[in-house]
Amino acid sequence: MTAPVARVYLDTNIFIYALEETISLDGSIARFLMAAARVSQGFVTSELSLSELLVKPHREADGILINRYENFIQTSAWLNVPPVSRSVLAYAAVLRAKNKGLKLPDAIHLSTAIGSACSHFLTADTGILDTYDLLHPIYGGAETVQPLRIVRPDVPTLTSLLQSLAS
Repeated sequence: MTAPVARVYLDTNIFIYALEETISLDGSIARFLMAAARVSQGFVTSELSLSELLVKPHREADGILINRYENFIQTSAWLNVPPVSRSVLAYAAVLRAKNKGLKLPDAIHLSTAIGSACSHFLTADTGILDTYDLLHPIYGGAETVQPLRIVRPDVPTLTSLLQSLAS
C-alpha cells in the first residue's frame, strides 16, 4: 500500500463479514478488527452502519446478533461513529449528482469518510468505485478533503493497513 494511512473508514459489509463470518478469508477480517482495536484510534464508520446491520437480525428475530451489533457499533477508543449530519447528507447529494450509479447509503458512507478525514475506505462493495471526484463546481471540496483511497478486504491489504496504523 503506497499511500500513507491516516484513518480508515469501515463500510457496513466489513462488520457483517467479521461478526457473521459470511465470507471466507480464513477469519482475516475478524482478526483485523480485533487487532485494530488494540493498535489504533484511526477507524470510522457511520451511524448508518448500525441501521444497515440490524435489518437481517430484526427480520430473523436474532436478539444475540442485535445485541452484538448494538454493542460493537458505537464510538469507542478505536472506533469513531459520527452521526449522519446535515452536511454529510448535503455532500452525499453532491457525490450522487456527480456519480449516477452511486446509491444513497454508499454516498452517505463516502461523505462521512471524507468529512472524517479518512485516507482509506475499506469495502467489499463492488458498486463503490475506486475513485471519486471530491470537488463540486459550486461548493468546492469538504474542508478536510484528502484523496480517499478505496481498498478491498483481502489479506495483503488488511495486513498492510494494520502495519501502517501501528507505526
